[in-house]
Amino acid sequence: MRGEQWPGRTAASPAAVVAGRRGSETLGTGAASRARPPGVEALDRRIASERVWLDLLALRFVTHRAFSRVFAEFLIGVYHSMRTAGAVMEAARLRSVALAPECPVAARLVGYWEDHMRDEAGHDAWLLADLRDGFGIDAERDLGLPPPEIAELMGTLHFWVLHTHPVAALAYFYVVERSAASARMLDFMAESAGIPRDAMRTLYRHAEIDVAHGQELEELVDGLPLTAAHHELLALSATTVVRQLARHMERMIGRAEEVTA
Repeated sequence: MRGEQWPGRTAASPAAVVAGRRGSETLGTGAASRARPPGVEALDRRIASERVWLDLLALRFVTHRAFSRVFAEFLIGVYHSMRTAGAVMEAARLRSVALAPECPVAARLVGYWEDHMRDEAGHDAWLLADLRDGFGIDAERDLGLPPPEIAELMGTLHFWVLHTHPVAALAYFYVVERSAASARMLDFMAESAGIPRDAMRTLYRHAEIDVAHGQELEELVDGLPLTAAHHELLALSATTVVRQLARHMERMIGRAEEVTA
């Protein structure tokens, strides 16, 4: 979380890679001295209160002796979330259009979804190429079903978009894009854990792309005319994202234990 750091944590903290906690010191853009918009402070506090367990699980996973043996499986979960995020954004766009005549928040979100869908188009295909080149994963044979935690998360977001408000989907990107692993962390994974760099090309790209996306989201959230109900839904959705990512991390640690049993 920008502006908050764990005592003794360095820019190359292993926890950053999977939990996605990315301190301002990893951004390389001077973000440490840039004040965050005041509208994001309460949301950041809610997210921070949920992140402790996720960060601890991520640290345990990244430093597990079997990390490199199950990292491909982790990336497959990321792929399923990337692929489904497109459908969630399209649902959010359509719902925003429908609500726009009577809801100024939805009206402001229409353009965001249109732009962000263009920005994110094809990123799941990038990751498929990484899985193929880095681990020999065959898209037809090896992807399997989405992990239940990922399916539950994306399904919950889709439900909230359709039956409450599309601002719920904004929380997913607010959490994930403001906490992408830094290039320095990815270098640590390649050098210390032996993860093939070809398997992390998409992650390296997002180490740069998501800096701008994260700043854009801060400004968007700060500028939206959110009501108390919008704020509560945004916070609930964001904390749900963190909790589901923690559940998925627990699953991955379990898989690492299985392969070393």
